[in-house]
Amino acid sequence: MALSKEAKRAYKKAQKAQNKKRKRHWLIIQYGDSKKEIMSKIMTQICCAVLICSVIILWDYFKAMFVNSKLNSSLQDLYGTVTENIVGTTDNGTVLPNAQALLEINPDTVGWVKVEGTNIDNPVVLRKDDTPTSNYYLNHNFNGDEAKAGTIFLDYRTTLGYKKQSDNLVLYGHNEKDNSMFGDLDRYKNNIDFYRDHPIVKFNSNYETADYKIIACFVTHTLPEQSYDGKVFDYQNYIDFDEARYNDFISNVMSRSQIITTVDYRYGDRFITLSTCSNEFSNSRFVVVARKVREGEDVGVDVLNAKVNENAKEPDWDKIYGR
Repeated sequence: MALSKEAKRAYKKAQKAQNKKRKRHWLIIQYGDSKKEIMSKIMTQICCAVLICSVIILWDYFKAMFVNSKLNSSLQDLYGTVTENIVGTTDNGTVLPNAQALLEINPDTVGWVKVEGTNIDNPVVLRKDDTPTSNYYLNHNFNGDEAKAGTIFLDYRTTLGYKKQSDNLVLYGHNEKDNSMFGDLDRYKNNIDFYRDHPIVKFNSNYETADYKIIACFVTHTLPEQSYDGKVFDYQNYIDFDEARYNDFISNVMSRSQIITTVDYRYGDRFITLSTCSNEFSNSRFVVVARKVREGEDVGVDVLNAKVNENAKEPDWDKIYGR
C-alpha cells in the first residue's frame, strides 16, 4: 500500500530528526551501539581528551615563555637605559645607577650577567634564606611571581658586597628550550669556535662592572651512583678558598675542561661559575668557569691558540648508561 504524501513527509521528517539526534551524540555511548561503535567512541573520547590537554599544556608553555621574554626585555631596557656606559667601581660604596633601578623593583638584586652575542643577558639575585633543597628563584621570576623559567641566582652562601666578595660566584640558571636564562650556555659544549667568538662573561655587581675570561667548560655528574668510584666534583661548594681549596678547585676544573685556553690563573684570582642542567643524562650539569680580569690587565683573549682538550676527564658513561 502506497504511503500518502503526508505520511512520506512525516517519515522523512522523523528520519531527519533521528539523523540529527545521532549526529549530536557521535561522541556519547548510547543504548543499542555495537561493540565496534562503542570502541570507536571510547578511542575518540581519549583522543579528544589528549588533544585538549596538549593544547592547554602548549598554551601554558607559550604563555609562560612570552611573559618571561617580555619581563626580561623590559628589565634589559631598564638596566641599559638608566645610565649608559657605566664602568669601573664606585669608590665610596655607592650603588651603580643601573643596579639602583633594579633594587627598587627587587631588593634581592645583586648584579647582572651578560655574554655578548647570546641570550644570556639577565639580572642576578641572591636570597640568603635559601637552603640546599629550597631555592626560591628556581621557580620565581624577578618580580616574585611563580615562573618555570625562574631567575638567574647566586648560591645562597655567597658574599657579594662593596668591600667583600666571595672568591667564586656560583650562578644557577635553567636551560630553557627557548634559549632564555642559561639556555645558550650549552653552545660552548664541545664547540671551540663558539668559545673563540665568546670568550668573556660580563658580570656587574651592584657596585662595579667587571669582565671574566673563560678558562673552562665541562659536563659533570651530581650523584655518587653515577660514577664507579662514587665521587662527585661538587663545584658548587667551592665558594671561598684557602690555597689548598683553590688548588683542588682548579685541578678538578681544568682536568674536566673540554677546551684548553691561553688564559692564566693563580691563587688570589676571583672566579665566576655558571651552572645549568645538561641533557646527557639525569641530573647532569654543564658548567662554565671564568676568571676575573685583574686590575690593569688587558681584557683581550688570545683565542686563536685555544684548542680542544683531547684528554678531558669525562663522566663515567658506561656506569651512567649501565653498559
